[in-house]
Amino acid sequence: MWIFLSILFFIISVFTSVLVYYSLKRITQYEEFILQIQQIIKFSTEKMKLVDAKGHYESDDETGFFFEQLKQIQLSLDGIFEEGTQNAKKTK
Repeated sequence: MWIFLSILFFIISVFTSVLVYYSLKRITQYEEFILQIQQIIKFSTEKMKLVDAKGHYESDDETGFFFEQLKQIQLSLDGIFEEGTQNAKKTK
């Protein structure tokens, strides 16, 4: 009876370990993808501000909407990863 339970526990442990490994691997891939999107949006925002040095496009109703939405996306992405970066710096 004890041998059966030990084998069952071992099989469950191996299965959950493999499941956790692949889950963490997938989460890391998603995090890297989101970081790439964040870098693209940051680059786009910088280039748009460079093109609109006088602020004419940003103050316009139609193009200003795009500027504002891009800024909101950048702030949201910064909020997601900013806390993790600060925590990582504190632990080092």
